[in-house]
Amino acid sequence: MARVGNCAAVIALLVLVALAASAASDQPRCCVDYHSWGGNTGCGADQKDACNTWCQSQCRGGECKPRGDRHFCHCFC
Repeated sequence: MARVGNCAAVIALLVLVALAASAASDQPRCCVDYHSWGGNTGCGADQKDACNTWCQSQCRGGECKPRGDRHFCHCFC
C-alpha cells in the first residue's frame, strides 16, 4: 500500500512541476521585446497607453517602445 502512495506522490509532484514550468514560460522576461501583448500583436501609436499599462503590469515595470511602425512591450531588467 505504501508503494501506491509513493507513486501517487511522485505523479502529483511531476504534474506540479509541469504546471509551474508552463506558467513561467508565459511570463514576460526582462530585456525582451514582446511582440504580442494582451492579445494584440504590436500596437499603433493610438494604442501606446494600453500597451504601456499592460507592459507595466506584466513586467513589473517596462514600457512600449517603437520598433518600425509598431510599439512593442519591452520589459526592463
